[in-house]
Amino acid sequence: MQIWALIVDSFRESLDRKIFWVMLVISLAVAAAMFGFSFEPNRINVLFGTWSIESDLFTIGGAIRTDLIASIIVEWIADVVLGSVGIFLALIATAGFFPAMMERGGIEVLLSKPFPRWKLVLGKYIGSLTFMAVQAAIFVALTFLVAGFRWNVWLPRYFLVIPLMILMFSYLYSVSTLVAVYTRSTVTVILITMFAWIGFTGVQSMGDYFEMYPELREYRSAYNGLRVARWIVPKTSDLTLLARKWTRSASPTDFVTDADEKGRDMIDRAEKAERLRLDLNPAATIGSSLLFEAAVLMIAIWKFSRKDF
Repeated sequence: MQIWALIVDSFRESLDRKIFWVMLVISLAVAAAMFGFSFEPNRINVLFGTWSIESDLFTIGGAIRTDLIASIIVEWIADVVLGSVGIFLALIATAGFFPAMMERGGIEVLLSKPFPRWKLVLGKYIGSLTFMAVQAAIFVALTFLVAGFRWNVWLPRYFLVIPLMILMFSYLYSVSTLVAVYTRSTVTVILITMFAWIGFTGVQSMGDYFEMYPELREYRSAYNGLRVARWIVPKTSDLTLLARKWTRSASPTDFVTDADEKGRDMIDRAEKAERLRLDLNPAATIGSSLLFEAAVLMIAIWKFSRKDF
């Protein structure tokens, strides 16, 4: 019951910060924008048919390619809007939770109660994840309904995006929590968490680059060090690939119809690197990321438990 009270308190705090409503408006705007598009054989209609674009990109044998439309939904809408902008806004919204809790005058009241410190951290942490879960569920449900009723593309597996986005947020929020406990500064929390996100993505991107160009592996020290780092840090980029795999949507490279010899070679290399990542065991990539998250969160709890307020 104590942890549940903290979860509810954290969620109410997110409502008071107005960012909840900002993200809700963004979800509604994306759904409304999607509703203005429609697909016909060899044609894409924009703004309810105000103008049309002649294109056979989504057509094969006179039928609409639902796998490519699914790719738009999963990668270009869910990943960009929810997985990037949405998580960025959620991190901003929740960055001040722990610093606010540790403000003088408030933290003394909390610590005066028969309440273990680890429960304070865990309750606030789960409350922030709940905030992200609600936003992800709203966004996915809205875009799912638009895709089904407007485009006649029903993707039940699309709802698997929700836990994947919660996972991505949790990886980053563990860093946010640790920084908050050490600094009590909301601005510092946001900046360091953003840099950590860039670093996690950069490690994976460099790993993909080595896979695309095997000749680089002659730099054994760099290659082996990168492989180790890639397994230690949270694999945020892998979640997008898993979303595409589980929803059975197309790869972005399938949108490339014309390319010269050099361009085709780069696309082939990218597809090979992507296949290697898709062949990874989801339990391994998610499990190793959760180990990182758990380790960071345990350090945050340990530091908070020993902190002199």
